[in-house]
Amino acid sequence: MTPTPSQRRAEKVGVAQIRIHQQAGRSTAVLGSFVAADKLLKSWASDMRDHCACEFEIRYQDGSRLSGQYPMWQKTTTRQSLGAYVRRVLEQVDGLAAFRMAASTGPDRFLECYEVEDFA
Repeated sequence: MTPTPSQRRAEKVGVAQIRIHQQAGRSTAVLGSFVAADKLLKSWASDMRDHCACEFEIRYQDGSRLSGQYPMWQKTTTRQSLGAYVRRVLEQVDGLAAFRMAASTGPDRFLECYEVEDFA
């Protein structure tokens, strides 16, 4: 049976690259997935003693960009993934103010149109 248009999930714009910069360690990495970004952030967090943040920029395949600050120190016992962090902040009322978007869309529409996590 063929799914109806309302049953089909709209394909989201995928990630072209994720750039992460750590000021404290003077390190920059360019990665191709959220999984790779999470592994790097976890590694950097284990080496940090200060409560600092990393700058990130996610560039999408259509050229749109989303950038902001990812907190290296978090209150939870498990580290929040970069994608989950982006989703949580965009879902807040003032989410648009937390990030710089080079996409002509608001936070709700952004989450509908752009990937914020890797899928198997």
